[in-house]
Amino acid sequence: MARFLLLFRPRLPLPPPELIGQLDPLIQRFHADVEHRSPAHLSAMVRGEHEMLRLQLIADVQAKADGPVLELVLMSREAMGAGAPHTKQVFETLVAIAGQVMPDFELVFRSDRDGALPDRN
Repeated sequence: MARFLLLFRPRLPLPPPELIGQLDPLIQRFHADVEHRSPAHLSAMVRGEHEMLRLQLIADVQAKADGPVLELVLMSREAMGAGAPHTKQVFETLVAIAGQVMPDFELVFRSDRDGALPDRN
């Protein structure tokens, strides 16, 4: 199962519902279908370039001592043993779109660049 993670910190602290609300342009540009939404969580389905590859995008607001952060996870059933090339390609698109539509957020962690999991402290 492929799993790629991004962690964003807003430049100005925002409450969880506003953090999740900041994802609306990303969801539209990423052509994702929202399945579940709450004040601190969002789950959406994304179709990959390959019709059989279904991807799930999950967003969670995580409380941190210096303010909340937004965690985005892209998952699919593609095997990570081969590097999950199709999911990785969609992940790169997600990173690019997020950079364009979320300019008030700083990307502080990428699992493909920084390791499997961020420091949980």
